[in-house]
Amino acid sequence: MLRPSPPSPTPENLPVAQAVDPLFPNTSGQFGTEAQLKEARDRANAEANARRERLQNEQLANGINPNSGTTDVIQPIPREPIKRVSKYRTARAIVTKPGYVFNPWTNKAVDVRGIPSGTLIRDPNDGDPDHKFRVP
Repeated sequence: MLRPSPPSPTPENLPVAQAVDPLFPNTSGQFGTEAQLKEARDRANAEANARRERLQNEQLANGINPNSGTTDVIQPIPREPIKRVSKYRTARAIVTKPGYVFNPWTNKAVDVRGIPSGTLIRDPNDGDPDHKFRVP
């Protein structure tokens, strides 16, 4: 069964994107379409302005200030930063020996290569099991 061929494209039945093509020079058909588009745009803007004005009038009649809007910004409460006192001391890095730190309890060098920063460790050579410290 044969289908009827689609109507030939004219400015009236073209989608807006095809009616005004910036790649091709303006033709008389495009001038008419551009005028129609401008007229439709102006009409839509006028309707939007009328709706906006009608809404403002309704808000004034209801005792709501339309200029106040609903964009109130809540100010954050200023708070002092909390200084956390760590239960454990932090070791000091030995500048001349990368990967080594001073044990804050005994002040002896400890090898911490491969241990991530902030990890809680204990010096295996320190006899006190409570002498834990963090890697810087």
